[in-house]
Amino acid sequence: MNLHRTFLFAGLIIGILPRVSAETINDHALWNIKSDPSETRWVQIREFSRVGNEEIFHVDVYVRENGDVKELALRLADHIAIERNALLNSIGQPVEMGVPEIEAYQQGLMKWVRTPASERDVCRRPIQRCLQNLVSETDGF
Repeated sequence: MNLHRTFLFAGLIIGILPRVSAETINDHALWNIKSDPSETRWVQIREFSRVGNEEIFHVDVYVRENGDVKELALRLADHIAIERNALLNSIGQPVEMGVPEIEAYQQGLMKWVRTPASERDVCRRPIQRCLQNLVSETDGF
């Protein structure tokens, strides 16, 4: 009976705690982003964290030519850390297709985590502009 009360109390406390302000973004893990009319691009939100007062989302980015089966999705970025407002300025509508494979994302995230905090790249512009930097292999966002 005590265990039941503990779970009930924990449930009440969790219900009372304030929600993270970025929760609406995370209601859906998959969001389309602006792309060429012949293709579909989307981000897959994998994780969320706070760094000081900043909300950072960890995403990977995919592209698929229109008409292709979803299995033909190509990964454009293994990992991008992006701040909340930049993500909001990047995304359009939620999408339902995803890519369950997570190994490349985890490797990209671990590389980012191992980088000294002062040197970690965080995208602060629409993600399309950060992708251009990744493709052109310039340093930073």
